[in-house]
This record gives sequence, structure tokens and C-alpha cells, in this order.
Amino acid sequence: MLFTAQLKRWLRKFVREYAIDIVHVHGVKPLEASRGLPTPVVFTNHTSGFLQRIARGANARARIGKRMTHLAHVLAPSEELCAATRTAGFPGPVDFIPNGVDTERFRPGKRTEARAALGINRDAVVVLLARRLVPKNGCRYFAQSATVFNGPNVHILIAGEGPERHAVTEALDAASALERTTFLGSVENETMPSVYRAADISVLPSLQEATSITGLESMASGLPLVGTRVGGIPTLIDEGRSGLLVAARHPVALGEAIAALRDAPQQRAAMGAHARTLAETHFAWPRIAERTAAAYLKACGE
Repeated sequence: MLFTAQLKRWLRKFVREYAIDIVHVHGVKPLEASRGLPTPVVFTNHTSGFLQRIARGANARARIGKRMTHLAHVLAPSEELCAATRTAGFPGPVDFIPNGVDTERFRPGKRTEARAALGINRDAVVVLLARRLVPKNGCRYFAQSATVFNGPNVHILIAGEGPERHAVTEALDAASALERTTFLGSVENETMPSVYRAADISVLPSLQEATSITGLESMASGLPLVGTRVGGIPTLIDEGRSGLLVAARHPVALGEAIAALRDAPQQRAAMGAHARTLAETHFAWPRIAERTAAAYLKACGE
């Protein structure tokens, strides 16, 4: 309550002093503070937490729907979140606008140098999991899938930390893949371009997802994706051309898809090149900015 009251006062003053034309809110927490402003309010609904709220039942949906009644426009980075917004009872315009990626910063580079810095064999097939190790990201299913795709020339690279670290380690050990796994822990984003350049395949084993940031960064870096058919992941992957899609919570299917790319270097290269093209044409920040600006104009009635 104190946060909402203080933010509401600050917003009213800020909008008045600087003649703001539109207010764009990210996240559910500031929504109530944006009510009653003399300017249109746009809300980007981009968290899995919103999906969890909707799943709690009719009362929870009614509560969250009530918090959105003053909004002029809702944006969401997955069709799943767009549908959830409508399920909550929001009657206004809802547009899908994916997350974006800096295609200049994330781009293909010198793989040999990136691997040398990480102590990885230059000839290995490197499978990357760049995810927080939390349940919604499906990391334990990825670790279990190593039973299928593991091999003497495979190296697993994990960039991320979280409460599932122990479960992931145990599953990799059971798959006899732990000795060929490098855990980088939490990696600063400024270091991630070289991590992507060290890899051959990037994996998104998610159980819930909007437009995956690591998926976009992988694509911009020229990597093929193996991902699950959840949330916004199918929007990223042009199946068979830039990557492969499998059902969530199916480690065997996930492992088989990774193994198929492990054994097909030319296909990996072609998919990675197509993924890079998709990142440039559909997900680069200038494209996302254009679509967001169009939504602003619509919200302002122009």
C-alpha cells in the first residue's frame, strides 16, 4: 500500500511537470499506481507469474482483471500471455510484441578463441544450457536427456545458477555426462556473447516461457535451437529450418532432437544461419521499437 501511494504521487507529478503523452508500465505491481492518470497507460504483461495468477481460478482472474480496467492497451511477448490477458477479462486491445535482441552485440564470432577461454576442446560438439536453474525452465529434464545425446565428443556448457543445481548435477552424473560438463554459474550479460560463440547448439527445455531472451541471443549468435512447444518458444523456432521443437517434460524426445543435430554439422550450420536471419529481420530492437511505437500511437488515438 505504501509503495502504491508513493508511486502514484510521484507519477502524477512527473506526468504533469513533463507533459507526458503516455505511460508504459511493466509488471503487475505498479498497475494500481497508474490508475487515474490524465494520460493513456500501456501495460506490458511479460511474466510467468501472470500465468500462475490466472491458473488459481475465477477469483484470482477477477482480481487481476479489475487491476487492468484503466489500461488503454496491453502488450505481451507471447500469444499465451495475450490469451491469458483476455481470460482475465481485459476488454481492450491486446497485441503480441516479442522481446528483442541486440544483433550487433550478439553475433557469430571466433569459436576457437571462445572455447580456448573456457578450456573446451575445439572439436567438441558443445551443447549450451543458458538458463536459471529453476523448475519452470525445465533444466532437470535437459540433464536427464543427456542419457540420450551424451557421447565422447559432446561437451555440455551450463551458464546459470539456481535451486535445481543439485538435481541437474545428479541427473548428469547418472547419464555419465558430468565429467564432460562445465558449470559457469551466474554469468554477467556482458560476457554472454563469448559463451554463445563457444557453443554449437542452444537448448530451451522450458515448462513456461514468454519470448526467451537466451533464445533470441542464441539466434543472433548463429546457433540452432532445440526447444519445447510452450509459450513463445514456437514463435522463435522455424521448425526444421532454424531448430527443432519437442514436447515439454519429455527428456527422451529432447535428447533425440539434440542428438540429431549433434550428428549433423551441415544442418547445424544451415539452421544457425537461418536463426541469425530471423533475429535480424523479426527480433532486432529496431523492429521491436517500430511495433511498440505503433501501439503507442494506437493507444493515443492517433
